[in-house]
Amino acid sequence: MIVMVLFIMLFSECFIASHADHDCSGEDCPICACIHQCESMLRGFGSTLLGFVALICPPLCVLASIFLFARFCARITPVSQKVRMNN
Repeated sequence: MIVMVLFIMLFSECFIASHADHDCSGEDCPICACIHQCESMLRGFGSTLLGFVALICPPLCVLASIFLFARFCARITPVSQKVRMNN
């Protein structure tokens, strides 16, 4: 799904850039209509992406910091090193 969204965004931007200086045929120009549709789609993806990032990033940052703390800052103990303690 993410690949499809990125594909649509990329080719919408390429279409807009390649047809920006076209010879407009008037009020019912199909190229202008397509450019407006691409722009509205890009605006929609932008607001959706912003909401997704605002919703998903904080929990991911918390989980990543917990993982990094557990991985690199955990104390090394004889038990974690599996040292046999004989009296």
